[in-house]
Amino acid sequence: MAVSTKSLLMAGSAAALLLVASRPAFAQSAETEGAAAQTEATAVDDIVVTARRRSETLISVPVVVNVVTAETLERNRADDLSRIGELTPTVVVGAYKSNGGGSIAIRGISSPANQTGFEQAVSVAIDGVQTSDGRITQMGFFDLQQVEVLKGPQALFFGKNSPAGVISIKSADPTDQFEAGLRAGYEFDGDETTIDGYVSGPLAAGLNARLALRYRNLDGWLTNTAQPIANPFYTAASGAPAGAATLPGVSDSRPGDEEFLGRLTLTAEIAPTITGRLKLFMGHNEDAGPGVATQNIGSCTGGSNPRVYGIADPFADCVADNRTTSGDLPDSIARTMRGYRGDNKAYGELDVFTGVVDFDWALTDALNLSSTTGYNSTQYEFLSGLDQTTYSQLAFYNRQTNQEISQEFRLTSDYAGPLNFMLGAFFQVTDLFTTNDTKLRDSNYQAASGRFSTYEDYAKQSGETQSVFGQLVYDLTDKIEIAGGVRWTREQKDFAKRNLYGIGTFATQNTTYAGSSTIGEIQGRFEDENISPEATITWRPDSNHTFFLAYKTGYKSGGFGLTSPFQTTTVIGDIDFSPESASGFEAGAKGLFADGRIRANVAAFAYRFEDLQVNTYDPSRIAYTINNAGEVQQRGVEADGTWQATDGLQLRGAIAYVDAQFKDFVGQCYSYAFPTGTVRATAVAPANCSFVNATALTLQQDFEGRAPARAPQWSGSAGFTYETQIAGFGVAVTGDGFYSDSYYASETMAPATLQEAFWRYNAGITVTSPDGRYSAQLIGRNLSDENYILYAADRTGGNSVPGAIGEQRGVVARGREVALQFSAKF
Repeated sequence: MAVSTKSLLMAGSAAALLLVASRPAFAQSAETEGAAAQTEATAVDDIVVTARRRSETLISVPVVVNVVTAETLERNRADDLSRIGELTPTVVVGAYKSNGGGSIAIRGISSPANQTGFEQAVSVAIDGVQTSDGRITQMGFFDLQQVEVLKGPQALFFGKNSPAGVISIKSADPTDQFEAGLRAGYEFDGDETTIDGYVSGPLAAGLNARLALRYRNLDGWLTNTAQPIANPFYTAASGAPAGAATLPGVSDSRPGDEEFLGRLTLTAEIAPTITGRLKLFMGHNEDAGPGVATQNIGSCTGGSNPRVYGIADPFADCVADNRTTSGDLPDSIARTMRGYRGDNKAYGELDVFTGVVDFDWALTDALNLSSTTGYNSTQYEFLSGLDQTTYSQLAFYNRQTNQEISQEFRLTSDYAGPLNFMLGAFFQVTDLFTTNDTKLRDSNYQAASGRFSTYEDYAKQSGETQSVFGQLVYDLTDKIEIAGGVRWTREQKDFAKRNLYGIGTFATQNTTYAGSSTIGEIQGRFEDENISPEATITWRPDSNHTFFLAYKTGYKSGGFGLTSPFQTTTVIGDIDFSPESASGFEAGAKGLFADGRIRANVAAFAYRFEDLQVNTYDPSRIAYTINNAGEVQQRGVEADGTWQATDGLQLRGAIAYVDAQFKDFVGQCYSYAFPTGTVRATAVAPANCSFVNATALTLQQDFEGRAPARAPQWSGSAGFTYETQIAGFGVAVTGDGFYSDSYYASETMAPATLQEAFWRYNAGITVTSPDGRYSAQLIGRNLSDENYILYAADRTGGNSVPGAIGEQRGVVARGREVALQFSAKF
């Protein structure tokens, strides 16, 4: 650990030296500066970003943004958000699949993945249309132009608001000349085949099109260890069918997935001053269910095996590795549940559709009106065991749909004078629906209904967002720019949930809930308004250097948790949560040095996040605890740079230090089972936890001074690309190392969820034909074979051993990959 930190500190020093490696260009004479600019243009590729929704160079834009180019995505096989996140320090992405779908963290700020209803603190903008749906972490991406990772609060330029950052994904647009490409790859460890291609070019004068398609089939990098075994939870006296007496294990020991993706893009010159763009994206993915997407990570309470409801699973372990355990249901149980498809195999099916329509109208030479209409739709449906054991006592059918329709207008000026502006309005309507048929244990069989399920529910939430925003940009001098803006937002959400079936405390059909107009249904409404201002002062002493200081704010709506099991004792306060907000400062410097061969960026930031939305699962109550943390203080610095050392050798590096700490937050302890007969007077709380009062055995945890989940203090990367020619063929060799400090992967910070510091290594070699049309690549990812934890939570049924901390489940990163890939362009 000490050695790794020391190495990272040395890398940080090197990155900082990039800023002073050569004499500043603004100290040169105008004549010298002009000559240098010509040299720089040939030495460094000019990167254009749209972080402020207009085209600017990376050097000139006063925003902390990391750009991942199409070339970088390709050489790292980065084709989903988790892999894209691996390429940028402080970004941690975990695809949880069930409930909220996934979690995205930037600089240690994120929203939990195990609650449907939470919007992510980090949003994703796909071709300009924003979504905060965590389900986006499950979707594949391909045929991209570039990815921009904007860090810190983003109130003005993407959708409605994002308190922790935005990942802006831009797909490739049509070309004005015909071209086509085909790429096929095979990854050996997971038996993964990928084929994708595109056709692009003009259809008519002023009308261009691009069609891109991808097929991917992963046989599986995990091994499902579930085996046939007698069902210890079977109760013949309940009248349960005899077929439930034996658990079948799993039919496919290598859980994989199959994915189809397609995108059609049209661009048109509708009139001399009007252009339009249409993008339609469709994705379909079939997997082996969310149960295999997580695994037991410890600590085992059954010796070397995990337990469910006190019974050890002899086929499972508690190690973050390439093994998972999730048994299929007996057919006699599966056929009693919703979503049964004729056999007992676990399954998951994801369908995604995204549509974007853009119009740009040049009203005058200096005034532009733009319109962006967006539609996002996700549906995930599955039937799967979810306790990560052979027994699959927790199992349920779930269908979740989320639809988002948005409309944005922007009026932007580009006058020759010192004052310019941007005015806009944003509208969005959302519909979120989920239904569950949940089995908690096989001994709950009800002969009268013929069901093993404990409850069947449905929940829905509809939302409306209205927002207006604007920014004034004033050139104080030809080198100093002052910009100030504000966004006003109004949010409204209506929520309702009921059980269609239930036993015990889940028999809620005749319960009257306070504030509800319907018996058996709990209802709630959330309404809020927010004003998020920001201001930036930028100094550009010349075209090669930018310095800026910004005050920024962000906001994320409150709402309701749709995932929490619904019982007769439930009140609306168990389900609702308040908004969260962010405010603070950041300062940055960017520059080109050494005749344009060195590009460097450095930024320091200090933010305060109030009422951070947190969510933990309490397996003893079969319920989620939803609340808001008092405050998180975030301080840090990050730097990155690229050095074109020679015509063929490029070196790159990045480093980030983030100190994020909770203030004024007492939350839930991790799951823990007290020994039988324990009384409060003699009870001892587990590490880092305490008792709520002097009479009850209820635990709490003071998070004061601790970092949030998934918040590494240090992170960074270093790499190189070497290009040369051999016998007329182009040869490029790349290598990158990525470092992450330790972090807790779970909101409760259970000891087993501590991910120790680690390094990952990617490398590859590309050979290109002399005409540039054909290439072959050998790509290695995560060559250090690190199965690190991306997300974790308390595991249902894992807190049944007295005196022991409850077992944990986790989303674990894929290990080593070695792939061979061939490409052709026509």
